[in-house]
Amino acid sequence: MYEPRPVPWSQVQSWTCDACGECCKWFSVPLSTYEHANIGQTYGFDMVEVSDGRSWLRKSIDNRCVFMILHDGRWLCGLQGEKPYVCRIWPFRVADNPLYGRGLRARYENEEWAGYVYLDPRCPEIVYGEPTPHFTHNVIREFVELVLGKTEHQSYSTAHLPPSHLRRFPMHLQTLGDHYSLQDLQLL
Repeated sequence: MYEPRPVPWSQVQSWTCDACGECCKWFSVPLSTYEHANIGQTYGFDMVEVSDGRSWLRKSIDNRCVFMILHDGRWLCGLQGEKPYVCRIWPFRVADNPLYGRGLRARYENEEWAGYVYLDPRCPEIVYGEPTPHFTHNVIREFVELVLGKTEHQSYSTAHLPPSHLRRFPMHLQTLGDHYSLQDLQLL
């Protein structure tokens, strides 16, 4: 699969997750050992798969993550409070060293950290241009803190969801390959 070159943060005006769900369809989600065990124990080990010595979230029949919930035209994550690390940080890539060239444009510094921040241009919610103060001081800062392990809380780095969605999937409704509405999940 063609992978376009990530874009330095300084070329992005803003970014907001709109819950389009495309990232949850395009990519396979690798899991850490902890994530595999936690998701398997909580939701059943049929929700994860192991191949080539790695663990992944299982895909449904339409190639979306099995935890995606369609609600009002938006694809919401059923693992909201337990999202795997790669899901929490996508479409951002944060590193101590320049990874994709253009290091001067990717350089990001605050009082606690200095490094390089890029965005995956496949995300349809990227708005290119001069970075806004909100993007620079809130959005990027939160992604950096997520990567550095300083926070797990997501305010600017995820879609804003109705409070009723923040609860877990009821165990009795989990069937591999099916997508449930919020009404089916008794979350309305």
